[in-house]
Amino acid sequence: MRLALALAAAFTISAAQAAEPIKIGITTVLSGPTADRGQSEQYGAQRAIDEINAQGGVLGRRLEAYYADNACKLDIGIAGTKRLIEQVKAPVLIGALCTPVTRAILPVVAEAKVPLIIATSAGHEFVDPAGVGGNDFMFKTIPSDVDIARGQVKYLAAQHVKSIAMITDDGGFQKANAEALADAAKAAGITITTQENLPASGIDFAALIQKVQEGHPDAVMLNLGGSTAGFFKAYEAAGGKFTVSGRIDLGGAAVAVSPTFRDVGGLANVTSIAVFSTAFDKPKVQDFIKSYRDHTGLTPTQRSFFVYEAVYLAADAISRAGADTPAAIQKALKTSKMESRLGGTYAPDDHNHSHTPLFILGLKDGKPAVIATE
Repeated sequence: MRLALALAAAFTISAAQAAEPIKIGITTVLSGPTADRGQSEQYGAQRAIDEINAQGGVLGRRLEAYYADNACKLDIGIAGTKRLIEQVKAPVLIGALCTPVTRAILPVVAEAKVPLIIATSAGHEFVDPAGVGGNDFMFKTIPSDVDIARGQVKYLAAQHVKSIAMITDDGGFQKANAEALADAAKAAGITITTQENLPASGIDFAALIQKVQEGHPDAVMLNLGGSTAGFFKAYEAAGGKFTVSGRIDLGGAAVAVSPTFRDVGGLANVTSIAVFSTAFDKPKVQDFIKSYRDHTGLTPTQRSFFVYEAVYLAADAISRAGADTPAAIQKALKTSKMESRLGGTYAPDDHNHSHTPLFILGLKDGKPAVIATE
């Protein structure tokens, strides 16, 4: 009898291992000048899949990721998404990193009725048209530019900021965030003394800072990319006495100034808002960071993290649905209450948008550190 039970158990385990894997389709940028960003998503997804499979998989079956490189090009992105749906038959997708591709594939997933978890495209344009009365197969998990702007304004109000100046780099991402911030500031009654949009090159940062200071704003809000180093070198030259906040690469700012300026607290008036940072001290976040580094030799980005949690979200939906069909997963995603390692839960609102916490970072001992949580 014991032998029969043992053989039956072994057969069950063997059958589960041999069962068709549950497929997760992922469209991201794996070629071209920004391929490293897509690779960071790929690494994040694989960490989640390896962890879930090590715990027995989902519904007794292994998870397996199928990738479609969209190269941040519309025709490639659409074709790759159709391949994941029609040939691979992935019942749930994650993507697409590149905002224009994410926009382009929305009609594809809506027509096919396959849920898409938008884990890294930050635009608020993927919120309002989703869910009730719209595309019910879009699920956005990363905070949108509007979420971030409102979080920034909430923090500014808590610091008694009544007026701001805005400096924005040349780039679609930076401009979208600046627009959202301007709208949020005006709605909160915060005066905008000036809005400076930077050219792609040839910036006189000293003159720019002087011009901005003439309006006597309570804070200067930055949405910078490649201009970060140039601005902070000029900030040091100007004495660094005024308050600066926004979406800032604090590590880049710390490197741009002299060690002496940094060590005497020259960047003490600089803060940044973030959706993810390796400075977050929550144990589960640090566990993820360590695991990611151990397996890749690299430091994870917010793209790594949100795709990592998107895989867990898909797995949670499949487990609760008891099936891996698109319809069952879509229905389960709408009732998700999975906890995020950041805090809060992935509980979608009427527009299928979840809201994870936002964090304010400052520099302590020359390194980014959390100083406030929304």
